[in-house]
Amino acid sequence: MRTDPKERRAGRPKAREIVMRVLYECSVSGDDARATLELAFGRFRFTEDGRAYAERLMEECLRHRRKITNTLTGALENWALSRVALIEQAILVLAAAELLFVKETPARVCLDEALRLAHRYGDDATPGFVNGVLDSVAHRARKAELSA
Repeated sequence: MRTDPKERRAGRPKAREIVMRVLYECSVSGDDARATLELAFGRFRFTEDGRAYAERLMEECLRHRRKITNTLTGALENWALSRVALIEQAILVLAAAELLFVKETPARVCLDEALRLAHRYGDDATPGFVNGVLDSVAHRARKAELSA
């Protein structure tokens, strides 16, 4: 028996997408990220794990914003993070937070999910750009895992 799409519950991939969308929305509006995430939870049905994962990702993004920004700035050769399009910034911040602070999620999953978001929300150049920046971040943060 197939589940009605409206009845499906969102897991971790949707959690990443919602956090990325909230990061983007808050960068445009200046609204509080935690409150905006709570509003987003009202629009989607999440699994318990999906909701908890979204909350964790948002907390990591907010708690470690300075380290994430510094890490991304180091990966951007001759480019300031502030010059990167806001949607790309949101994808990069989300993925960098996951790579740096959610070690139980495999690096390849973090990278694949970031590319999925880049294809969905960015322009034609976004996936290549995101991949290049995050590859550098991943190899610095998870060198042993990626070289295995």
